[in-house]
Amino acid sequence: MLYLFLFSLLIQVFFAWWYRYRPAVHASLAADALPGVSILICGKNEAEHFRRFLPHVLDQSYAGAWEVLVVNDGSTDHSAAVLTALQQDFPLLRVLTIDPATEKTFPGKKYALWQGLKQCTYNLVLLTDADCMPAGKDWLHHMAAAYQGVKQQAPQQSYFVLGYGAYEQKPGLLNAFIRWETVHTFMQYTSWARAGYPYMGVGRNLMYERGPVLQALDQDDNFTALFRRTASGDDDLIVSYLALSQQAVIVDHPDAKTISTVKETWSEWWKQKTRHVSSGKYYSERVKRGLAVYAFSGLLFWLSAIALLCTGNQKIQIIVLILLLLRIGIYSILNRKWCRALDEKGRKAFSPLGDLMWVGYNIILMPYIFFKNKQQWK
Repeated sequence: MLYLFLFSLLIQVFFAWWYRYRPAVHASLAADALPGVSILICGKNEAEHFRRFLPHVLDQSYAGAWEVLVVNDGSTDHSAAVLTALQQDFPLLRVLTIDPATEKTFPGKKYALWQGLKQCTYNLVLLTDADCMPAGKDWLHHMAAAYQGVKQQAPQQSYFVLGYGAYEQKPGLLNAFIRWETVHTFMQYTSWARAGYPYMGVGRNLMYERGPVLQALDQDDNFTALFRRTASGDDDLIVSYLALSQQAVIVDHPDAKTISTVKETWSEWWKQKTRHVSSGKYYSERVKRGLAVYAFSGLLFWLSAIALLCTGNQKIQIIVLILLLLRIGIYSILNRKWCRALDEKGRKAFSPLGDLMWVGYNIILMPYIFFKNKQQWK
Protein backbone atom coordinates (compact mmCIF):
# COMPACT_ATOMS: atom_id res chain seq x y z
CA MET A 1 0.00 0.00 0.00
CA LEU A 2 2.87 2.37 0.79
CA TYR A 3 4.38 1.83 -2.66
CA LEU A 4 1.00 2.49 -4.26
CA PHE A 5 0.75 5.71 -2.26
CA LEU A 6 4.24 6.84 -3.31
CA PHE A 7 3.64 5.95 -6.96
CA SER A 8 0.36 7.87 -7.11
CA LEU A 9 2.04 10.81 -5.35
CA LEU A 10 4.75 10.96 -8.03
CA ILE A 11 2.10 11.02 -10.76
CA GLN A 12 0.23 13.78 -8.96
CA VAL A 13 3.41 15.85 -8.63
CA PHE A 14 4.03 15.43 -12.35
CA PHE A 15 0.54 16.71 -13.15
CA ALA A 16 1.03 19.65 -10.80
CA TRP A 17 3.92 20.62 -13.07
CA TRP A 18 1.87 19.86 -16.21
CA TYR A 19 -0.97 22.06 -14.99
CA ARG A 20 1.24 24.88 -13.71
CA TYR A 21 -0.01 28.39 -14.44
CA ARG A 22 1.64 30.19 -17.35
CA PRO A 23 0.37 33.70 -18.14
CA ALA A 24 -1.24 34.23 -21.51
CA VAL A 25 -0.07 37.07 -23.75
CA HIS A 26 -2.58 39.92 -23.81
CA ALA A 27 -2.46 41.87 -27.04
CA SER A 28 -3.35 45.56 -27.34
CA LEU A 29 -4.23 46.62 -30.87
CA ALA A 30 -5.26 49.87 -32.52
CA ALA A 31 -8.83 50.19 -33.72
CA ASP A 32 -7.92 49.83 -37.39
CA ALA A 33 -6.18 46.51 -36.67
CA LEU A 34 -9.13 44.88 -34.93
CA PRO A 35 -11.10 42.25 -36.90
CA GLY A 36 -14.84 42.23 -37.52
CA VAL A 37 -16.61 39.95 -35.06
CA SER A 38 -20.06 38.39 -34.83
CA ILE A 39 -21.16 37.56 -31.29
CA LEU A 40 -23.48 34.55 -31.58
CA ILE A 41 -26.00 33.54 -28.91
CA CYS A 42 -28.45 30.63 -29.23
CA GLY A 43 -31.40 30.58 -26.87
CA LYS A 44 -34.66 28.74 -26.34
CA ASN A 45 -37.26 30.18 -23.93
CA GLU A 46 -34.67 32.57 -22.50
CA ALA A 47 -36.79 35.73 -22.27
CA GLU A 48 -35.76 36.66 -18.74
CA HIS A 49 -32.11 35.93 -19.40
CA PHE A 50 -32.22 38.01 -22.59
CA ARG A 51 -33.70 40.87 -20.61
CA ARG A 52 -31.11 40.60 -17.85
CA PHE A 53 -27.87 39.77 -19.67
CA LEU A 54 -28.11 40.77 -23.33
CA PRO A 55 -27.76 44.54 -22.67
CA HIS A 56 -24.32 43.83 -21.14
CA VAL A 57 -23.27 41.94 -24.27
CA LEU A 58 -24.55 44.78 -26.44
CA ASP A 59 -22.69 47.41 -24.40
CA GLN A 60 -19.15 46.42 -25.41
CA SER A 61 -16.58 49.17 -26.00
CA TYR A 62 -15.19 47.53 -29.12
CA ALA A 63 -13.55 49.82 -31.67
CA GLY A 64 -13.75 47.36 -34.56
CA ALA A 65 -16.76 46.28 -36.59
CA TRP A 66 -19.10 43.92 -34.76
CA GLU A 67 -22.64 42.66 -34.35
CA VAL A 68 -24.69 40.48 -32.03
CA LEU A 69 -26.77 37.73 -33.61
CA VAL A 70 -29.32 35.96 -31.41
CA VAL A 71 -30.87 32.72 -32.64
CA ASN A 72 -34.30 32.44 -31.04
CA ASP A 73 -34.73 28.69 -31.30
CA GLY A 74 -38.44 27.92 -31.31
CA SER A 75 -39.19 29.79 -28.09
CA THR A 76 -42.73 29.64 -26.76
CA ASP A 77 -42.25 32.32 -24.08
CA HIS A 78 -42.02 36.08 -24.73
CA SER A 79 -38.42 35.96 -26.03
CA ALA A 80 -39.48 37.50 -29.36
CA ALA A 81 -41.01 40.55 -27.64
CA VAL A 82 -37.95 41.06 -25.43
CA LEU A 83 -35.59 40.85 -28.40
CA THR A 84 -37.70 43.23 -30.47
CA ALA A 85 -37.65 45.78 -27.64
CA LEU A 86 -33.87 45.47 -27.30
CA GLN A 87 -33.43 46.08 -31.01
CA GLN A 88 -34.95 49.51 -30.57
CA ASP A 89 -32.11 50.51 -28.24
CA PHE A 90 -29.33 48.48 -29.88
CA PRO A 91 -29.39 48.59 -33.70
CA LEU A 92 -26.44 46.20 -33.96
CA LEU A 93 -28.62 43.41 -32.54
CA ARG A 94 -29.87 40.96 -35.16
CA VAL A 95 -32.37 38.16 -34.50
CA LEU A 96 -32.80 34.88 -36.36
CA THR A 97 -36.02 33.09 -35.41
CA ILE A 98 -36.43 29.35 -35.88
CA ASP A 99 -40.04 28.18 -36.02
CA PRO A 100 -40.91 25.56 -33.35
CA ALA A 101 -42.27 23.28 -36.09
CA THR A 102 -38.97 23.23 -38.00
CA GLU A 103 -37.65 19.74 -38.70
CA LYS A 104 -34.10 19.78 -37.39
CA THR A 105 -31.17 17.92 -38.88
CA PHE A 106 -29.10 18.26 -35.68
CA PRO A 107 -30.31 17.61 -32.12
CA GLY A 108 -30.60 20.15 -29.34
CA LYS A 109 -28.73 23.42 -29.60
CA LYS A 110 -26.61 22.28 -32.54
CA TYR A 111 -29.20 23.09 -35.20
CA ALA A 112 -29.55 26.64 -33.89
CA LEU A 113 -25.77 27.00 -33.82
CA TRP A 114 -25.48 25.74 -37.40
CA GLN A 115 -28.13 28.15 -38.67
CA GLY A 116 -26.61 31.02 -36.70
CA LEU A 117 -23.13 30.44 -38.14
CA LYS A 118 -24.62 30.62 -41.63
CA GLN A 119 -26.18 34.02 -40.91
CA CYS A 120 -23.25 35.73 -39.17
CA THR A 121 -21.92 38.77 -41.01
CA TYR A 122 -18.27 38.26 -40.04
CA ASN A 123 -16.10 35.19 -40.35
CA LEU A 124 -14.76 35.53 -36.80
CA VAL A 125 -17.43 34.41 -34.35
CA LEU A 126 -17.49 34.79 -30.56
CA LEU A 127 -19.93 32.47 -28.82
CA THR A 128 -21.63 32.96 -25.49
CA ASP A 129 -24.87 31.83 -23.81
CA ALA A 130 -28.16 33.53 -23.08
CA ASP A 131 -27.74 33.09 -19.31
CA CYS A 132 -24.33 34.72 -19.38
CA MET A 133 -22.82 38.21 -19.21
CA PRO A 134 -19.32 39.59 -19.88
CA ALA A 135 -17.21 40.58 -16.89
CA GLY A 136 -16.94 44.08 -18.37
CA LYS A 137 -17.10 46.22 -21.48
CA ASP A 138 -13.69 45.06 -22.74
CA TRP A 139 -14.57 41.36 -23.06
CA LEU A 140 -14.92 41.46 -26.84
CA HIS A 141 -11.77 43.55 -27.23
CA HIS A 142 -9.60 41.12 -25.24
CA MET A 143 -10.87 38.07 -27.11
CA ALA A 144 -10.56 39.66 -30.56
CA ALA A 145 -7.18 41.26 -29.84
CA ALA A 146 -5.76 37.92 -28.66
CA TYR A 147 -6.84 36.33 -31.93
CA GLN A 148 -5.64 39.16 -34.16
CA GLY A 149 -2.33 39.48 -32.32
CA VAL A 150 -1.25 35.98 -33.32
CA LYS A 151 -2.98 36.18 -36.70
CA GLN A 152 -0.83 39.15 -37.68
CA GLN A 153 2.31 37.18 -36.93
CA ALA A 154 1.25 34.17 -39.02
CA PRO A 155 -1.58 35.17 -41.41
CA GLN A 156 -1.55 31.78 -43.12
CA GLN A 157 -2.34 29.97 -39.86
CA SER A 158 -5.87 29.62 -38.47
CA TYR A 159 -6.61 30.01 -34.76
CA PHE A 160 -9.39 29.57 -32.23
CA VAL A 161 -9.57 31.31 -28.87
CA LEU A 162 -10.34 29.61 -25.55
CA GLY A 163 -11.77 31.96 -22.92
CA TYR A 164 -12.78 31.45 -19.31
CA GLY A 165 -16.43 31.11 -18.34
CA ALA A 166 -17.01 31.77 -14.64
CA TYR A 167 -20.13 31.32 -12.52
CA GLU A 168 -21.91 33.67 -10.15
CA GLN A 169 -20.67 33.71 -6.57
CA LYS A 170 -23.27 32.65 -4.03
CA PRO A 171 -23.14 31.15 -0.52
CA GLY A 172 -23.08 27.43 0.09
CA LEU A 173 -20.97 24.32 -0.49
CA LEU A 174 -22.43 23.60 -3.92
CA ASN A 175 -21.49 27.03 -5.25
CA ALA A 176 -18.01 26.75 -3.77
CA PHE A 177 -17.45 23.41 -5.48
CA ILE A 178 -18.91 24.53 -8.82
CA ARG A 179 -16.59 27.53 -8.95
CA TRP A 180 -13.59 25.48 -7.82
CA GLU A 181 -14.33 22.81 -10.43
CA THR A 182 -14.73 25.47 -13.14
CA VAL A 183 -11.25 26.85 -12.46
CA HIS A 184 -9.91 23.29 -12.28
CA THR A 185 -11.44 22.41 -15.66
CA PHE A 186 -10.03 25.56 -17.27
CA MET A 187 -6.64 24.69 -15.82
CA GLN A 188 -6.81 21.24 -17.42
CA TYR A 189 -8.01 22.02 -20.93
CA THR A 190 -5.84 25.11 -21.41
CA SER A 191 -2.76 23.22 -20.20
CA TRP A 192 -3.40 20.48 -22.73
CA ALA A 193 -4.03 23.11 -25.38
CA ARG A 194 -0.66 24.74 -24.65
CA ALA A 195 0.96 21.34 -25.17
CA GLY A 196 -0.68 21.08 -28.58
CA TYR A 197 -3.64 18.89 -27.63
CA PRO A 198 -6.77 21.04 -27.36
CA TYR A 199 -9.82 18.93 -26.57
CA MET A 200 -12.55 21.27 -25.33
CA GLY A 201 -13.75 24.80 -24.81
CA VAL A 202 -16.82 26.35 -23.20
CA GLY A 203 -19.51 27.68 -25.51
CA ARG A 204 -20.11 30.60 -23.18
CA ASN A 205 -16.71 32.07 -24.11
CA LEU A 206 -15.26 30.61 -27.29
CA MET A 207 -14.10 32.24 -30.53
CA TYR A 208 -13.35 30.68 -33.90
CA GLU A 209 -13.54 31.25 -37.63
CA ARG A 210 -16.91 30.10 -38.90
CA GLY A 211 -15.68 29.10 -42.38
CA PRO A 212 -13.90 25.87 -41.38
CA VAL A 213 -16.75 24.89 -39.03
CA LEU A 214 -19.42 25.35 -41.70
CA GLN A 215 -17.26 23.48 -44.19
CA ALA A 216 -17.02 20.56 -41.76
CA LEU A 217 -20.77 20.54 -41.09
CA ASP A 218 -21.67 20.80 -44.77
CA GLN A 219 -19.01 18.62 -46.39
CA ASP A 220 -17.42 16.28 -43.83
CA ASP A 221 -19.76 13.30 -43.49
CA ASN A 222 -17.85 11.79 -40.57
CA PHE A 223 -17.92 14.98 -38.53
CA THR A 224 -21.57 15.62 -39.39
CA ALA A 225 -22.52 12.14 -38.21
CA LEU A 226 -20.58 12.67 -34.98
CA PHE A 227 -22.24 16.07 -34.49
CA ARG A 228 -25.67 14.41 -34.56
CA ARG A 229 -24.95 11.92 -31.80
CA THR A 230 -25.33 14.21 -28.79
CA ALA A 231 -27.49 17.22 -28.03
CA SER A 232 -24.71 19.02 -26.16
CA GLY A 233 -20.95 18.99 -26.49
CA ASP A 234 -20.94 21.07 -29.67
CA ASP A 235 -18.09 23.25 -28.39
CA ASP A 236 -15.92 20.23 -27.47
CA LEU A 237 -16.50 18.53 -30.81
CA ILE A 238 -15.75 21.71 -32.76
CA VAL A 239 -12.59 22.43 -30.77
CA SER A 240 -11.37 18.86 -31.28
CA TYR A 241 -12.03 19.18 -35.01
CA LEU A 242 -10.34 22.56 -35.35
CA ALA A 243 -7.35 21.32 -33.37
CA LEU A 244 -6.47 19.01 -36.26
CA SER A 245 -5.33 21.98 -38.35
CA GLN A 246 -5.46 25.08 -36.13
CA GLN A 247 -3.71 26.41 -33.05
CA ALA A 248 -5.35 27.40 -29.79
CA VAL A 249 -4.98 30.84 -28.23
CA ILE A 250 -5.54 31.09 -24.47
CA VAL A 251 -7.11 34.20 -22.92
CA ASP A 252 -7.09 34.40 -19.12
CA HIS A 253 -7.42 38.14 -18.55
CA PRO A 254 -10.01 38.82 -15.79
CA ASP A 255 -11.87 41.27 -18.04
CA ALA A 256 -12.08 38.64 -20.80
CA LYS A 257 -14.17 36.17 -18.83
CA THR A 258 -17.91 35.69 -18.84
CA ILE A 259 -20.11 35.08 -15.81
CA SER A 260 -23.04 32.66 -16.00
CA THR A 261 -25.99 31.91 -13.76
CA VAL A 262 -25.26 29.01 -11.45
CA LYS A 263 -27.35 26.02 -10.44
CA GLU A 264 -28.55 26.26 -6.86
CA THR A 265 -29.53 22.65 -6.14
CA TRP A 266 -27.44 19.50 -6.41
CA SER A 267 -30.00 17.83 -8.69
CA GLU A 268 -30.06 20.72 -11.17
CA TRP A 269 -26.27 20.89 -11.23
CA TRP A 270 -25.95 17.14 -11.71
CA LYS A 271 -28.35 17.20 -14.64
CA GLN A 272 -26.27 19.96 -16.22
CA LYS A 273 -22.97 18.11 -15.70
CA THR A 274 -24.19 14.81 -17.13
CA ARG A 275 -25.31 16.68 -20.23
CA HIS A 276 -22.04 18.58 -20.63
CA VAL A 277 -19.72 15.57 -20.32
CA SER A 278 -21.49 13.43 -22.91
CA SER A 279 -18.89 14.30 -25.57
CA GLY A 280 -15.93 13.20 -23.43
CA LYS A 281 -15.83 9.82 -25.13
CA TYR A 282 -14.89 11.56 -28.40
CA TYR A 283 -11.67 13.16 -27.13
CA SER A 284 -8.42 11.94 -28.66
CA GLU A 285 -6.96 8.79 -27.14
CA ARG A 286 -3.91 10.66 -25.85
CA VAL A 287 -6.06 13.21 -24.02
CA LYS A 288 -8.42 10.58 -22.63
CA ARG A 289 -5.51 8.57 -21.28
CA GLY A 290 -3.92 11.64 -19.73
CA LEU A 291 -7.12 12.79 -18.07
CA ALA A 292 -7.82 9.25 -16.84
CA VAL A 293 -4.32 8.87 -15.35
CA TYR A 294 -4.65 12.22 -13.58
CA ALA A 295 -8.07 11.38 -12.13
CA PHE A 296 -7.24 7.78 -11.23
CA SER A 297 -3.92 8.68 -9.59
CA GLY A 298 -5.78 11.24 -7.50
CA LEU A 299 -8.25 8.57 -6.39
CA LEU A 300 -5.44 6.12 -5.53
CA PHE A 301 -3.54 8.82 -3.66
CA TRP A 302 -6.41 9.73 -1.38
CA LEU A 303 -7.57 6.14 -0.79
CA SER A 304 -4.08 4.85 -0.05
CA ALA A 305 -3.31 7.84 2.17
CA ILE A 306 -6.45 7.29 4.23
CA ALA A 307 -5.78 3.56 4.46
CA LEU A 308 -2.19 4.08 5.63
CA LEU A 309 -3.18 6.73 8.16
CA CYS A 310 -5.61 4.21 9.66
CA THR A 311 -2.88 1.58 10.18
CA GLY A 312 -1.10 1.09 13.47
CA ASN A 313 2.42 1.74 12.16
CA GLN A 314 3.27 5.16 13.57
CA LYS A 315 6.40 5.64 11.47
CA ILE A 316 4.47 5.08 8.25
CA GLN A 317 1.68 7.35 9.48
CA ILE A 318 4.13 10.21 10.04
CA ILE A 319 5.69 9.77 6.57
CA VAL A 320 2.29 9.59 4.90
CA LEU A 321 1.01 12.63 6.81
CA ILE A 322 4.03 14.72 5.79
CA LEU A 323 3.72 13.70 2.14
CA LEU A 324 -0.04 14.25 2.23
CA LEU A 325 0.43 17.77 3.53
CA LEU A 326 3.13 18.36 0.90
CA ARG A 327 0.79 17.31 -1.89
CA ILE A 328 -2.03 19.45 -0.46
CA GLY A 329 0.34 22.41 -0.28
CA ILE A 330 1.51 22.00 -3.88
CA TYR A 331 -2.01 21.85 -5.27
CA SER A 332 -3.20 24.68 -3.03
CA ILE A 333 -0.46 26.92 -4.44
CA LEU A 334 -1.37 25.77 -7.94
CA ASN A 335 -5.03 26.59 -7.37
CA ARG A 336 -4.17 29.96 -5.82
CA LYS A 337 -2.18 31.03 -8.88
CA TRP A 338 -5.00 30.12 -11.26
CA CYS A 339 -7.62 31.84 -9.08
CA ARG A 340 -5.53 34.99 -8.84
CA ALA A 341 -5.05 35.13 -12.61
CA LEU A 342 -8.77 34.65 -13.27
CA ASP A 343 -9.86 36.94 -10.42
CA GLU A 344 -11.79 34.13 -8.73
CA LYS A 345 -12.16 35.48 -5.22
CA GLY A 346 -12.80 33.30 -2.19
CA ARG A 347 -11.78 29.97 -3.76
CA LYS A 348 -8.15 29.78 -2.72
CA ALA A 349 -8.74 28.12 0.66
CA PHE A 350 -11.25 25.65 -0.79
CA SER A 351 -8.63 23.66 -2.70
CA PRO A 352 -8.12 20.64 -0.36
CA LEU A 353 -11.86 20.03 0.07
CA GLY A 354 -12.59 20.67 -3.60
CA ASP A 355 -9.82 18.27 -4.56
CA LEU A 356 -11.28 15.52 -2.39
CA MET A 357 -14.84 16.15 -3.59
CA TRP A 358 -13.62 16.02 -7.20
CA VAL A 359 -12.38 12.46 -6.67
CA GLY A 360 -15.86 11.29 -5.65
CA TYR A 361 -17.46 13.35 -8.40
CA ASN A 362 -15.35 11.58 -11.04
CA ILE A 363 -16.30 8.14 -9.78
CA ILE A 364 -20.02 8.88 -9.98
CA LEU A 365 -19.78 10.77 -13.28
CA MET A 366 -17.78 8.13 -15.17
CA PRO A 367 -20.78 6.18 -16.59
CA TYR A 368 -22.22 9.41 -18.02
CA ILE A 369 -18.93 10.20 -19.76
CA PHE A 370 -18.54 6.84 -21.45
CA PHE A 371 -22.03 5.44 -21.92
CA LYS A 372 -24.84 8.00 -21.83
CA ASN A 373 -25.80 10.61 -24.40
CA LYS A 374 -28.33 13.37 -23.88
CA GLN A 375 -30.47 14.14 -26.91
CA GLN A 376 -32.60 16.91 -25.41
CA TRP A 377 -31.55 20.55 -25.14
CA LYS A 378 -34.55 22.07 -23.38
